[in-house]
Amino acid sequence: MKILRGAAFGISEHIPAARWCLAIAAVAFSAAVSVSRYIDLADTAAFSSFEILFMIMTDPINIVFIYLPAYLFTVCGIMFGSGFGGIEILRCHSRSDWLAGKLIVYAVNTVIFFAAVVAIDLTVCSRTFFFSDVWSSGFVGFRVMMGNPASDFASPPVPTLICASAAVLMFYFFCGMVNMLVSVVFGRESAALFISLLAGICIGMLNTMVYSNDTESQLIRCAILVAASLLMYVFCLAALSRKDLTRRSG
Repeated sequence: MKILRGAAFGISEHIPAARWCLAIAAVAFSAAVSVSRYIDLADTAAFSSFEILFMIMTDPINIVFIYLPAYLFTVCGIMFGSGFGGIEILRCHSRSDWLAGKLIVYAVNTVIFFAAVVAIDLTVCSRTFFFSDVWSSGFVGFRVMMGNPASDFASPPVPTLICASAAVLMFYFFCGMVNMLVSVVFGRESAALFISLLAGICIGMLNTMVYSNDTESQLIRCAILVAASLLMYVFCLAALSRKDLTRRSG
């Protein structure tokens, strides 16, 4: 109960309107640009809204270089409220409870951000392309020509998109956990933003070397990222036990 109260306080304190407005504006602009990029391709193959959404959600330019910086920009200040934990730890009665509350705040912000990304992208795609719950032969042929295996589309669009979105969500949450760890270790928001962004870009670029995007591959990505996020949290607990949080950090 104490953890939930601390999380509720953290959520109310750490959803800054200005940062969220800038992030949503960047996501909306990226969605419009991405869809306009695929309109020319639609002249040769009739793509559906789900197919365009799949290309957006598996495009490293969007996921790594546009959405990731916007996400980290919104969450990088979570750890630094109330003098970097001094008052909040007294409210939570223990460092582990305080960190668990911060974990919930990161998770809630990540889900809200990613839900906004998917909603905006799907809305823009649906206004431009028709709806279909099956992969079109033109789209599959185009993706195979681009180097993707045909097995990526063995499952229907909806479960494939769910698994792909879950993998991206966990990728962002892992980057958030890196942000949390760097915040605890260095106590500086700028360092947390820079290092977590750098780590996310490196991991995102490594992910582009894996061409398979079928449901099984995406679930494996999710499992790896969940394990890595838990490991980051363990590191945070260890670092927090040796951290002096009575001084204000910035």
